[in-house]
Amino acid sequence: MLQLARRIYNPLDDIKAEADHKTYMLVAHNGFSRVVQSYFLYLSNEDYAVFGIKNCKIMWYDF
Repeated sequence: MLQLARRIYNPLDDIKAEADHKTYMLVAHNGFSRVVQSYFLYLSNEDYAVFGIKNCKIMWYDF
C-alpha cells in the first residue's frame, strides 16, 4: 500500500505545483480514488478500507 501511495502521491505533488495555472481531471477506479482521497483528507484505517466511489461519480479536490 505504501508503494501504491507513493506512485500516486508523487504525481499529485507535481500537479499541486501547477494547480494555480491548470485544471486537471483524473479518471480512476476505486483503488486509485481511495489513495487520492487519503492525499486530501485524513482517513482512519477503517475509513480507508470502506471508502469507494460509485460508477461515473465526480469528485472535486482543491489544493
